[in-house]
Amino acid sequence: METAATQTGKEGDEEMKFEMKGGKSKTVDGRRKINCRLFFILFLLLTSHFSLLTCLYSETPKPSLIIDIPTAEVIEYSNYDLSFRMHGAGGILSKMTFGVFKPINIGISWDVDKLIGTGSEKIDTQPPAILFKARVFAGGLKLPAISLGYDGQGYGTYDGDTDKYQYREKGIYLTLTREYFVPGLEMSFGGNIYDFDGDGVYGFLGATFGIENKLLFLTEYDNIKSMPDNRANIGIKLFITDNVDVSVAGRNLFKGTRSERIAIVNYRGKF
Repeated sequence: METAATQTGKEGDEEMKFEMKGGKSKTVDGRRKINCRLFFILFLLLTSHFSLLTCLYSETPKPSLIIDIPTAEVIEYSNYDLSFRMHGAGGILSKMTFGVFKPINIGISWDVDKLIGTGSEKIDTQPPAILFKARVFAGGLKLPAISLGYDGQGYGTYDGDTDKYQYREKGIYLTLTREYFVPGLEMSFGGNIYDFDGDGVYGFLGATFGIENKLLFLTEYDNIKSMPDNRANIGIKLFITDNVDVSVAGRNLFKGTRSERIAIVNYRGKF
């Protein structure tokens, strides 16, 4: 027969086991609550982050040209772009591009040197150049948009003896553009050839990052073939109105006296 003391001891052991089980259960429940709260907070942060990105960056207009390199974007049908690019030595490069069909643009550019500034140097006009771009693929969920084009406009100092610019024209080019990683970040890359007899194909890579419809950050790496001739360009575009934007940029950076500061005023309209 069990004594009263033995029964009391068993009851105490059972109570201790029950309390231990209850303590473990409370600990597990507490951990679950903490994990649920952390998951909820993380979910809110991620949701608000992507909502903010979508709100800020998705409405920025997409340019057909970053600074020097073309994107796969085209000017819409029955629209036109008129730009004035102010560059070194007081020159202004004027360019007009028309959306003549839905996927096709044609245009003309004209460079005038020594138009702005002091001194008695004679204004120097260069031969006009033509440009053409056709978007051959509009892009999809995973594939980039693709455009094929021709741009006969060079940059920098013009050599009248050779009829060539310091920085050669794009010539025939193929460019691809797609949005990557976050809304508003578009990357463009491709290749071009301007001299079929000698230099071969050059590469280019650029990116734009927009904030609302107010600012567009510009960066590009151009003329990719041999390291000394590669060019890094960085700039920013400010949208003044729905039709007018102004860009400032540094070209050929980290090259000493060969570096250049430019400003571009662009107007968009319909015809």
